Amino acid sequence: MRFTERTLRVLKNAEKEAEKTTKIVYPVHLLLGMLLERTAVGAELYITYPKLRDILNERVKGIYFNNDEQGISCEPFTINISLFTEQVLEIANNRMKRFKQIYLNEGHLVDAIFRNNDYSTSAIFDGLDVSRILEIVSHPRDMIVSLKDYSFPNIPTSNMTFRKAEQIDATSLKNFVEKEFGNGWLDSIENGFSKENIPLFIALDDEEIIGFACFDVVRNKKGLFGPMGTTYSKRVQGIGYTLLHLCLSEMNEIGYEYAVIGEAGPIEFYEKACNAVVIPKPL
Repeated sequence: MRFTERTLRVLKNAEKEAEKTTKIVYPVHLLLGMLLERTAVGAELYITYPKLRDILNERVKGIYFNNDEQGISCEPFTINISLFTEQVLEIANNRMKRFKQIYLNEGHLVDAIFRNNDYSTSAIFDGLDVSRILEIVSHPRDMIVSLKDYSFPNIPTSNMTFRKAEQIDATSLKNFVEKEFGNGWLDSIENGFSKENIPLFIALDDEEIIGFACFDVVRNKKGLFGPMGTTYSKRVQGIGYTLLHLCLSEMNEIGYEYAVIGEAGPIEFYEKACNAVVIPKPL
């Protein structure tokens, strides 16, 4: 499994919490680890539920006090984890694959914690507002990027071609999007090609489309970035990063002071790529 940097910190935090009590990492420790990660959605979760960590730790002591489970070894943990924790990781990994993502993130992890309904974990979480926790951590979140002082970053040269989409690209781009991501984005792509100045950029490898990004196309809302996608086999090669900044650069030239990234999946990617921040949900 490949984890985002934030998720690795969550797992390390979970170990520290487990070492204080059970000496084995249980699913509840993963949520405790998330509460100790005071960045992005982790910070929002803590602010929304400041006493949740204490509540969970008290319940851990009561439920696992006489537990004699030895656990199993599992990377990247340095102490043993329970069989239920292993199941949580498998559920999270399957969710990541279902969405054709590369790195397992905190959203996958927390969603899997509540899907794995073993008795002890369910007892610990009894009475919690699970839907609200999932809404904060596991659902796609809107993010915002300031363009007031935007400058286009230095991007290494590559053999791939990046350019604005033209009307002649409409059919091939729609075919690419439908093949790679389904038909959910096709209306937005149509909106883009209906504009005089088409707000879509594409990446090509040997004249074949391998990625795209756009703005002002989702419900024709101004200042809204996305959707964006790269073919699975070409991920982690900087394609999305380049496409993102081509869009942000043009949005800046148009005069937008901010760009909103709607329902961002890989939050950590946008944080690092363009200093985007999660828009908090109302308390």
